[in-house]
Amino acid sequence: MKLLGALLTSSLVLALAGCPNQAKNESTNALNAGNKALGQKQIETALNEYQKAVERYRENHLAWYGMGLANIEKKDFDKAADALQHTVELAPEQPMYQMWYGIALYEKAVANARDEQAKKANKKPEEIDPDLSGVSFEKASQALQEAVKLNGGLWRAHYYLGKIYRATDKPKEAAEQFSEAIKANPREWGPYVALGELYRKWDYTDQAITIASQGTANVPGSTDQSDIWYVLGMGYEDKANEDKAIEAFTRAIETKKDNHKAKFQRGQAYFRKGDMTDAKRDLEEFSKSGGASLEFAKQQASKMLMDIAAKSAMQNAPAEPKQSPEELVKGAKGGPPPKGKKH
Repeated sequence: MKLLGALLTSSLVLALAGCPNQAKNESTNALNAGNKALGQKQIETALNEYQKAVERYRENHLAWYGMGLANIEKKDFDKAADALQHTVELAPEQPMYQMWYGIALYEKAVANARDEQAKKANKKPEEIDPDLSGVSFEKASQALQEAVKLNGGLWRAHYYLGKIYRATDKPKEAAEQFSEAIKANPREWGPYVALGELYRKWDYTDQAITIASQGTANVPGSTDQSDIWYVLGMGYEDKANEDKAIEAFTRAIETKKDNHKAKFQRGQAYFRKGDMTDAKRDLEEFSKSGGASLEFAKQQASKMLMDIAAKSAMQNAPAEPKQSPEELVKGAKGGPPPKGKKH
């Protein structure tokens, strides 16, 4: 996640620094060291400094905040949620605190669901796309709703509320939040992808194509555009427009070389068009890609490759020699009896 810029303004830091108490000053010095380390992606150093800061002064909400962000960067959402809980208890009026607390609670719930389902399936967590239908996001939702109440322009808060509504089968509310996220920051890719996929799920194909097209035009940075191009390609595929789909999948691959799902979908589009050469190339390259989550798609790719091989074998098989009219007539009437045989 992009955490740079998420820290509060230096004026709040200076307010703490101006306190005469030595413990508070030492806490502020550790806070500043932690912020510098976090900005340089030195996560463990940052966490150590933030820990020093809260040990010297437990009410240093900025240090708890930095600790929460550092743990989110580390993907330790349990510790992130614990740290950020302190921030909302100490300064509930800060919308950024509420937002990141809600995000940490959401990610914690998703991670726990993934771990539990992985154990039941005897798989690694990274191999699981968790079913979130039974997960409680109540606390996460409350924090995020408080964040947008305090500041309606927090795109990330709207985005995560949309994800919660989507997971809890409230598609209309999810679409509204994703739309609000795009309105708040039209240069972020995630809400376009989420809203486009939601429209596709509803069979609102034209709307999916429209929102994805807007995303490709508004989002800067080629890598961030890749998944939007993929959604656009899927929209055209839904309309059976193979040429447009191939064009979009190609852009998805050009903007992110390891967009394996785009490579797979483009291979299928070529296959349906009868372009077996390009289909074979894409499907073979996709089959070599990593990731256990792609296993089912790899099985489909292997089947198509076998179909391509079978068609190629039939096309390359030697043709039966043509018979002359006399041979055809002779074959129809029956040829002369073999030698040594009597009538």
